[in-house]
Amino acid sequence: MADTYSDRFWKTVCQYRSAVVLLLGIEAVLLVLLMIALWLQPTGSGTRTVLAVDFVLVGTGFLAAGYVLSRCRQRRAGN
Repeated sequence: MADTYSDRFWKTVCQYRSAVVLLLGIEAVLLVLLMIALWLQPTGSGTRTVLAVDFVLVGTGFLAAGYVLSRCRQRRAGN
């Protein structure tokens, strides 16, 4: 059976699992620092708005990296 594009994609991505774990750790630290910074900023300031947007972007990356790790774990368990 020929590998589909999806199979080749996940095979390539899962080869970089250690880099994804590193990315996940860095993003976790950034999320903690962003929460502290958001807590210290006064409500309604422009800086707080930028921090909130950054929190959403970093949080999305964190969730995406977690999804990649879970897919790689599923592929490994299935093979």
